[in-house]
Parts: sequence; C-alpha cells; structure tokens
Amino acid sequence: MSARRDARPAVKAGTRVRFRDVTWQVVALAGQSIHLVGPDGGGEAVLAGHLFADPGFTVIGADVPQAAPKWGLFETAPAAAREKALAWQRHVREVECGLPDGPGSEGRCGRSTTLHGIRWLNGSRPRRRS
Repeated sequence: MSARRDARPAVKAGTRVRFRDVTWQVVALAGQSIHLVGPDGGGEAVLAGHLFADPGFTVIGADVPQAAPKWGLFETAPAAAREKALAWQRHVREVECGLPDGPGSEGRCGRSTTLHGIRWLNGSRPRRRS
C-alpha cells in the first residue's frame, strides 16, 4: 500500500485488504483483475470494481481520510480568502439571477425588467409581428 498526501490509498501487490469480512493480501494485478490470497492460503481473482464496491472493503493500515467540517470548508479558509469570496458574492448572484442584492430584490431570483440594460419606455413589451 502506498498513500500520497491528500490522496486515497493505492492498492498494489503486497497490500492487505478487508473484503467479505476476511483479510486478504494482494499478490498480483492484471488489468481489471486483482488476485488475492486469503489467510488459509486459498486464492481468488476479483474484478476491481467488485472489490471496491464491497461495503466492508478497506485497505488495512491506510490513514482514514478526515471528514469535511459539518458546516463546510468556508469557515476553515483564512480570513483574507473569506473576505475576497464575500466581495464576489453580489456579482455572482447578479449573474445567476439577473438581480443584484439591491432594493427590491430581497433574495428574489427572477428575470429583470430590462433587456440589455434598457427599459421599455411605454411599459409594455413590443408586440410580435404576425
């Protein structure tokens, strides 16, 4: 087993894994097949997708990845980065919704009454020609 920093553990020859509630040792990798040897010396070839999909599959001796904080990663960012992100928040909402966080928007996300920044002078949209 080899584990890179901030990455998932890799399965390679010599790695010990838990599969079907039994501890196995990986002895060979061939394409999508992973060849395992059990504690009693019996062997088995398993497709990688089947092995990794097992609910009890774990790489023995691997570091457990740390879970993200309950309230997200925003609170864990440095203060300067949070301020920079909040400065862009109004612009992002305007691009997504068409309304800035100004008077009359009150969190509403809908179409603006303008077309390309120009309001219709007579208060109605032009009639479609037939």
